[in-house]
Amino acid sequence: MTRKKIMTVVLLFLIGIGGTTYLLIDYRNQQTFEASLKASDATKLQQAAEAVNLSTKERNRYIRQFQETLEYDKALVLLDRTSAKNQTNWFYVAQFAPTNVVADWLQAGASVRQVNKERQNVLHVATSVNRSVDAYALLVKQATKRELNQQDRSGHTPLYYATVDQNQEAMELLLAAGASPDKGKDRPIYETVKQNRKDLYQVLEKSGASATRKQVKQLAETYGAASFE
Repeated sequence: MTRKKIMTVVLLFLIGIGGTTYLLIDYRNQQTFEASLKASDATKLQQAAEAVNLSTKERNRYIRQFQETLEYDKALVLLDRTSAKNQTNWFYVAQFAPTNVVADWLQAGASVRQVNKERQNVLHVATSVNRSVDAYALLVKQATKRELNQQDRSGHTPLYYATVDQNQEAMELLLAAGASPDKGKDRPIYETVKQNRKDLYQVLEKSGASATRKQVKQLAETYGAASFE
């Protein structure tokens, strides 16, 4: 065997050893990462995650799993600017996560411009009275008048859903930021009549919402809204 052939065999042997070593290390890192997913300490997950190459799809899947089990600290470990654009996970955070988690997602690149299949942004979906007003305030602060007055496939604005949910704080935040009280297919002010909420009616009225006496009377009679009769 010539010297050239010997060198080639040695080189191939070394490459083989290197490749095998890499695969073994990669396998070990993957095993460590999978074990850290079940650990109670998010620090272990962070250390393990740094040693593996996760695809965006994998990150989003793990983030979703952690959010469903309310392990938001672990989900944040895996969050990056790409995964922050995942609409499903981001909308879940906007609706249910603590204020600090919402802030972290916004900082990572999540946007109030993102919409779901119903053409709703996060302002539409996070109007529940159970939602932290501080978290909702963060979302409103990031919104332009376009997002504040955006209509979904049903022709409804975020203010409409805040009114339907009888969330006065969300209503006031939206109105103060520039939401139009009369925008959309159905005027929010008429929803307050259906709910017999004179106080919410006045909130919208003070912000310039318009309503006809005839329509208010008809709705009051139909829905038994004694406050408006």
